[in-house]
Amino acid sequence: MRSPYFLLVFVLMQISAAYAAPVEVVSGQTTYISGGIGSDEAAEMKSMASRYVLEVVSVVKADPREQYTADYRILIKDATGKTVLDAVSEGPFFLANLPDGNYQVEATQDGVRKSQRTSVKKGAHRRLVFVWPQ
Repeated sequence: MRSPYFLLVFVLMQISAAYAAPVEVVSGQTTYISGGIGSDEAAEMKSMASRYVLEVVSVVKADPREQYTADYRILIKDATGKTVLDAVSEGPFFLANLPDGNYQVEATQDGVRKSQRTSVKKGAHRRLVFVWPQ
């Protein structure tokens, strides 16, 4: 017969395995993190956003209010058109640190591509929202 302590430890291990915090990825001069699925992870991503120069959020226009969406492609190009980052966001929030400069940020969801231009500078935070049709 197992002790209640063993069962408690087992349950806590299962919970921590189920909640894997988003992991920061390094790609060239860019670091990024994506996630935000579920209310706890979304709150964590929102609290981390100020530490990144760029925040991209993806939502689907729906009634009665917009809903977050995940698994969208992010393509970031610098002012010369060179691809700086090509990644898939695992959640509605995509946070990135890029060198200072001007960028074109493209997001693709279910074959629909949208683009926004932005500039980033260390110490400043930019937030881009991509809204997709339902």
